[in-house]
This record gives sequence, C-alpha cells and structure tokens, in this order.
Amino acid sequence: MSFSTDLLQWYDENARVLPWRGEKDPYRVWLSEIMLQQTQTQTVKGYYARFLERFPDVFALAAAPEEEVLKLWEGLGYYTRARNLHAAAKAVAGELGGLFPNTAEGLRALPGIGPYASNAIASIAYGEPVPALDGNQARVLSRTLAWEPELRTPFDLLSPALELISKARPGDYNQALMDLGASICTPKAPRCEGCPVSAHCRACAEDCVEDFPHKPAPVAKKEQDWTILLIQLDDRLLARRRPRGLLGGLYEFVAVEGHHDEEALTRLLRAQGFSGVQVVNRLPDAKHVFTHLVWRMQGWQLICDAAPEGLIAVNAAQLAVLPFPSALRAYREIAGEILY
Repeated sequence: MSFSTDLLQWYDENARVLPWRGEKDPYRVWLSEIMLQQTQTQTVKGYYARFLERFPDVFALAAAPEEEVLKLWEGLGYYTRARNLHAAAKAVAGELGGLFPNTAEGLRALPGIGPYASNAIASIAYGEPVPALDGNQARVLSRTLAWEPELRTPFDLLSPALELISKARPGDYNQALMDLGASICTPKAPRCEGCPVSAHCRACAEDCVEDFPHKPAPVAKKEQDWTILLIQLDDRLLARRRPRGLLGGLYEFVAVEGHHDEEALTRLLRAQGFSGVQVVNRLPDAKHVFTHLVWRMQGWQLICDAAPEGLIAVNAAQLAVLPFPSALRAYREIAGEILY
C-alpha cells in the first residue's frame, strides 16, 4: 500500500478527538488553525470554545472592538495573530459577504494567513490537495525521505509533499500527519515500532531517525532589561496602550529600558513629566521568553502627584478587563493586590 493509504488507515482508527475535528465550516477551521500556530493543542481547546461562544460567526467577530478580541485572546501570546484575525474577519464580512475564499491562493490574500494556514484551511474545508507543512509534517516527511538538505522552512519539502498527499482526502491526510508527528514521530525518542508508515521510512530503515530533520543552527535570543513601574496616582495605577509592533494594542504599565536604582528612577520619571514621585517598594524580578527575545524585568511600586499625557489611570475593574500581555502577568497580579 502507499504512504498515504497506510497513514489514513491509521488515522481512521487513532485520530485525536479535538473540538474542531470534522469541521468543514471555513470560519471554524480558520479560527482553529490560527490559534494552533505556536500554541499547544491542549491550550487552544478552551480559547476556541470561548471565541465561538462570543463570536459564533465571522460577522460577530468583525463587529467586535479590537480591544475585546485582544482581551479574549489574552494568554495565547503572539498577539499579531489576534489583530490579523480581527482584520481578516472584517475583510471577509465587509468585502466578501461573509464567504471565505475557497482556494489556498485566495486565502493567502487575507491578513495573517500564510502558506501553512492557507493550505490547512483549503485542504480541510474545501478538499484542495495542498500540504499543510508545519514542524510536525516536516519532521515526518524529512525522516520518511531521509532528506539530506538543511531544512530552513517546512516548505523546503513542498515538491515531495505534493507527490505524497492524498488527492481524495487531503484534509484528513494533513491532520493525520499532524497527529503522527505529535504522538509517534516525535522530536526525541520516536516510537518507530508503532508507526503506521515505518515501512515507507528511509531513516527508520537506516536506523538514523533522530538525525532528521537537518536544521540550521539556532539563533541566540536577544536579551533586554526593563524596569516595570506600578505608579499610583490617587487610588489608581497608571497604564498605557502599546503602539503597533511587539504586543501592539495591548496595555502595559509604565516601563523604562534598563535596570535602575531609586535615585535614577526618580530622575528619569521627573524628566518624563512626572511630579511628586516617591518610591514605595521594590517588587520581585520577572522574566519572559519570546520566540527570539528575552525580557529580564525588575519592578518598583511608586506614587506620584501628576503624570504626563498619554497615560490612563485604571481602577481594579478596568485592570480586570483591559488586555495585558502574559509577559507582565506577575506585575499585573501585584497591581490587582494594590488596587484591591
């Protein structure tokens, strides 16, 4: 039997039970695929259910304020996905009459839908025979083929992937490869003895499975030092909305680059237009790791008499509903204790 036949036979008997499995509604397929990028399946389940409860269709999502979308996304990370999700919903609802494009090429014209997501959606919702090449698929295929070239991106395998994909059941085939990579053909200690396509795998035959894929050397993460400031003005805390870019559209507390002592902090804040600044307390340090960046944070609690323009003073109720990045979770929890 062929690679795809053996794979699909295994999938029919062992497919993971997931809330979005079996869906053909392109809205739901799209929502799940965007959420699953860079996020573990178990984490996505709850977010997927909450999004559908609040936004049952693309029109509901398009009509929502961006701030509400970001709040519901809070904790999933990679917030550009949420902003693009909202922008794509507006395009589909407003320009396309609520109908998603029915080809991978057409889907790629929407914000936030790249080669992987477009192929996944098109294959699952519309049956287009295009491979959804992600890390799991690339690992399985590179081992199956004993792919010697350096794998810079999963789409380096596009040509052989197009040859192997099931033309009759491309959506199931793509999901089967994802399941296989997640459960059997894992990065470390793959379970080749239980693999349904081991008979087709060159790396397995040559006993060198863990040698694949050949990846470029990892790029060292850039490290940045920040000082996070919980500044009280009367009975509220000062916050601001971040501009476009990293974590754009989310809220943050006052922050200054670098680590500073009390004297340097008060001097910096006065130069920025704060008055009556007094340090109250040193807060615990925190650290957050992004994909290519590490934030090393120290924190301070302060009070002031007046603040410059561009900041808002939030109470406990506002703190609870405004979208803050998970990078600041430790300081947000402390902020909640201060305000309550």
